[in-house]
Amino acid sequence: MDPNQANSREYQQQAIDAEIKLLEGSIRALKLRRNALTPISSLPTEVIATVFTFLPTSRSPLLSPLTMLGQRPDHLAWLRVAHVCHHWREIALNQPLFWSHVNFTTLTSAGAAGVLARAKSAPLHLEARVSVGRWDDARFCGFQKELQARVSHICHLAISAEHFHLRKTLEGLVSPAPTLEYFSLFSDGHWNSPISTQVFIPDTLFDGTAPRLSHLQLHKCDISWKSPLLKGLKYLEIHMASIDARPSLSDWLCALDEMSQLTTLGLHSASPIAPPGALLPSGVERTVTLTSLARLNISASVRDCGLALAHLLLPALTQLCFSSSSCSRDGSDVQEILPYVARHAHGPQDTQPLQSVLVSNDKTYTSMRVWIEPNIDVVSHNPINFSKVMPSARVTFSVANKDWFPGTPAEIFEAALTALPVDSLVTFTSQVRTSPLNTQSWLRQAPRWPLLQQLCLATPAARGFTEMLLEDSGERECPLLPSLTNLILVDTPLSARRTLRLCDALMKRVEQGVPLETLDLRTCLATSRAIELLSEIVVDVLDPENLKTVEERARTSFYVVARGHFVEDDLDSSRADEDVHEDYDYDFDYDQFVDNAVSDDEVWDNSDSDGDDRGGLAKSFGWWDQQGQFLYDATSVRYAFAERWGKVVINSMDYNNVEIQARLFRLRVQTTTAGTPQTTNARHSDALVSSNLKSKLSNNDVPTTLTASGARKADNVAHRINLLA
Repeated sequence: MDPNQANSREYQQQAIDAEIKLLEGSIRALKLRRNALTPISSLPTEVIATVFTFLPTSRSPLLSPLTMLGQRPDHLAWLRVAHVCHHWREIALNQPLFWSHVNFTTLTSAGAAGVLARAKSAPLHLEARVSVGRWDDARFCGFQKELQARVSHICHLAISAEHFHLRKTLEGLVSPAPTLEYFSLFSDGHWNSPISTQVFIPDTLFDGTAPRLSHLQLHKCDISWKSPLLKGLKYLEIHMASIDARPSLSDWLCALDEMSQLTTLGLHSASPIAPPGALLPSGVERTVTLTSLARLNISASVRDCGLALAHLLLPALTQLCFSSSSCSRDGSDVQEILPYVARHAHGPQDTQPLQSVLVSNDKTYTSMRVWIEPNIDVVSHNPINFSKVMPSARVTFSVANKDWFPGTPAEIFEAALTALPVDSLVTFTSQVRTSPLNTQSWLRQAPRWPLLQQLCLATPAARGFTEMLLEDSGERECPLLPSLTNLILVDTPLSARRTLRLCDALMKRVEQGVPLETLDLRTCLATSRAIELLSEIVVDVLDPENLKTVEERARTSFYVVARGHFVEDDLDSSRADEDVHEDYDYDFDYDQFVDNAVSDDEVWDNSDSDGDDRGGLAKSFGWWDQQGQFLYDATSVRYAFAERWGKVVINSMDYNNVEIQARLFRLRVQTTTAGTPQTTNARHSDALVSSNLKSKLSNNDVPTTLTASGARKADNVAHRINLLA
């Protein structure tokens, strides 16, 4: 190709490109003139800029729909308005407020400098997480310089850093901070680091001048309680102060005197330390009244927390969170401070009494949440809903000690429940596998709750509750819990023993004139037979959601005493010793029952029998077929033994002095008097078989005959008792 022609073609292309560029510029100018004629463009620039401030920026993440849905907000979403038109872009880029939020963690040094330049003199919202290994010296030095240069414009400052970098940062902030309102420091470091990660806030910080500071959060950062930065605060939260930095009682009270506007106070291992060994004073000489404090969150040792509460008067308090560790194995230190907790649990500022309680209990802790609203603890079925209402509890009380004596958590719980003003309780929830309330505890607490309408109970608490109803001697004139209408059982396997016992208790409520209206079994493990029995007594029984699945897949057994299939009893499965202990009510006097129920001649004996006198009771249970062959299973034998006797001695070489201590439960039975059936309550028993006898039963090695005396007694029992479904 001729070079001249190639040069000519290239020249023509360049000329065309220039013409296109010129035309594009003309088109943009025409579009700009056209957009200027739209109605919205007639608004003043200041008005449009004000409208833009309502966009969800990082300064107002709660306005973002994504935040409302639980998603992470897009802090730069507002920049989309800069892509609409030239006019809007110019307004957005020149709006300092949009550039006032800087997160040094996500921006490079150059990016942060550019954003701060556009922010001009707008109040700054600055955040930084200085990560070891990700920040080199140059980046950290740049961060320090930006902070020091703009400290007079900072209104929100949150820094999380390794203790060395945090110390260096604070040492450089020596200029006053006239606009600072929010200040948060977090000393980061590995929990088991041999080097102290504690940071002390120097007296030179901000030259002691931050007149607008109202919100202060410190984590593993020590501050003198005489610091001028504490004066005038509305929100103060201190986590994990070092021992040396924890204030004396006098200094602490003096500092609080300077915080008359304080509305929220959180002290976690940061309150004054109670003198070791000395009892807390019954009457304190000096108290501080915080007239604006609405929320108090305190955690430390029990006595440290009690010392703080004893010296505070809080007439506006609406939320108390008390979380502490007990140092006494018998819980005596908790008993000592309960009056101070109760004093702050409710007051004239509360518009309603305490009406809802949610309890949790274990061997190492006891916890309780109390609301002034009724029925609020019932949402604990739904973890999402419960997480929303949990922070609104009027009182949160939690104490822990891994070395408590057995039974101490339950004693502490009942003492706390007694101390708190819960006489107007409407709902009570206990959803743990270990119950803090046994039968006697229920009997002591129930008279205080005449307004209680709803109970939500897991298995252990439900057992104590059932026994309490059966032991209620109030009859129709004065029954316990007269307002109770709804009962929710949570994750409870409704075995024959438990179902029939519950039937007795609910039937007694009917006889007392206070029948249960609703029984919620939706989370329980039950068969249709159990539901049928309970539906005969309670009008509205909510079936388990997996009723059909339970009957198809769960381990069930046919129980003669109730004439139906039931979920196998907890006692028939392998359970931890502590679970069995919690589920049974040891308050019952079993020995007395055994002594009254068993005489010396009531003996099973396989050494003296003619083989024909087998007894009506044995036949009624189907232990022998027509040919005299012994037919049984371990469960039937155990029930049969306990059916008649609370204690059975089996006289044979292998069974000498083997005793079976019966576990009692109530059944609905029918007795015959002059030929007239009459429904009554009777006690029967579920045998707790000794390990020796259990092994014999499992090997089918049991006595196969009755003595004549034993058979006659069994015949009499069978004649008198006709078990119903």
